[in-house]
Amino acid sequence: MAEPVIQLRGVTKAYRKGGQELVVLDGLDMDVDTGEFLALMGPSGSGKSTILNLIGGLDEPDAGDVIVAGSSVPSLSGEALSTFRARHI
Repeated sequence: MAEPVIQLRGVTKAYRKGGQELVVLDGLDMDVDTGEFLALMGPSGSGKSTILNLIGGLDEPDAGDVIVAGSSVPSLSGEALSTFRARHI
């Protein structure tokens, strides 16, 4: 079986709201196979947009890894990230 096209491994992401930390993703593991269609559903603030921003390289996880098409997205920077987005997003 082929590797998933998107892999999230132990992804954690928190934001500061006022003086309080809001954890929206806590150790998330998720795979998306090539050709698979998914719907992200949940209430406001549950992390749906955060997941998409992490996959697209618009945001970085506080912990864990986001792998898209074999590339670790958080490790990309500058021109490599631009090239990644042009090819995969």
